Amino acid sequence: MAIAIRTGEQTRQVQMVCVEDLVPADDVLRRVEPLVDWGQVRRTAAPFYSDQGRPGIDPVVLVKLFLVAAIRGIGSMRETLRVAEVDLSIRRFLGYGLTEALPHHATLSYAQCVRFHSSSVFEQLFTQVLASCREAGLLDGSRLVVDATHVEANAALKSLRAELSLIDDGGDVSAQTREEHGDVSAETRPVLGLAAPRSGPTPKRRATNQTAVSRTDPDAKLRRKPGQRPHLVHRAQVATDPKTRVIVAVRAEPATGHEADSLGLLIDRAKWLGHQVAEVCADQGYASDAVYTGLAGRAITAYIPPQPNMLARPGGRAARKRCKSPPGVSAAIDRMTHGEGAISELKLQHALQRARCRGTTKLQIQLLLAATAINLKRLTSRPPATENANDGEPGAAIRTHLLILDACLNQLRQLDNPVL
Repeated sequence: MAIAIRTGEQTRQVQMVCVEDLVPADDVLRRVEPLVDWGQVRRTAAPFYSDQGRPGIDPVVLVKLFLVAAIRGIGSMRETLRVAEVDLSIRRFLGYGLTEALPHHATLSYAQCVRFHSSSVFEQLFTQVLASCREAGLLDGSRLVVDATHVEANAALKSLRAELSLIDDGGDVSAQTREEHGDVSAETRPVLGLAAPRSGPTPKRRATNQTAVSRTDPDAKLRRKPGQRPHLVHRAQVATDPKTRVIVAVRAEPATGHEADSLGLLIDRAKWLGHQVAEVCADQGYASDAVYTGLAGRAITAYIPPQPNMLARPGGRAARKRCKSPPGVSAAIDRMTHGEGAISELKLQHALQRARCRGTTKLQIQLLLAATAINLKRLTSRPPATENANDGEPGAAIRTHLLILDACLNQLRQLDNPVL
């Protein structure tokens, strides 16, 4: 066989090509495109544009670029634009030709941080895709698996500075103000003196969330864990339906306080989106007497293992008994499989290891986009819908088998088989 030499001359030839024909039929973005009502996305973003001035970038293009970053798992919008420059699949998804210039990075940054910062564009996109998942039968509708994770903040430890705030002395007016108005006498002032000499090594000072705040991202909180370096993080709450691991609700919040503080908000959000929420599965981080009482008052069965110090109380013993029952074991399996699995999928495949922007509000947008990408992936991977068996017409597979059987019978009849 002779050697076919490629000199690269073919790449400089002018050819008539169509981007639509260059993208495979089974491309992920091609399958995702008909699953979203992009006209609704454009109508949701319309109030943030003016009727005057030069024409801007179509908001659908901007939302699609954010969605591409979530689907492909790209953590940087600059990198997303670099990939889109040479990726025909992304160009076809955006509706751009081979030679058209893509939007500038500053346009995307302004859209996420300013224009759509306080809008419901991404929330409605998530809601729309979740409704499609419900119509496709991908939701169980009764059990909700809730879990939380920490997301690396877009801020460095060097941004921590001591937080200086006024100390409340229990009154409405500070002591200094009372002194200026003559309410405090000189005899009541504390006597100041030199401190005694200190002996021994100088104590090491460690920053905490009570004494320090980040200058670049005040919402980020310091987290220390044995065996790991200290870092600034946010907390992401994820509520998942265990039937096909569809994400029902998400919430970004500061990584302080009890994890269960947002449990009621997640349940209300899931119910507003059509989920029944008859059972809630979570780990020990959500366990408390208030949580058990609140869920029981809402007629929700709580499969949440109690903390060891709660076993001496009736609520803790009842919770342990529920978790040891067969439904409780099934709930624990769903929590480990689908709750933790959804979070692992968000981080490993959809770029949720680190916050792209600063602040919990912008992290909420990134979390909604990643959850939307997962739900779209569930929609594209679902089995094809079967035809209704009650309409009197057989399905496509049955019709194919009948045609094959009819052809075989015709061939046997032509052989004059006495059996037939």
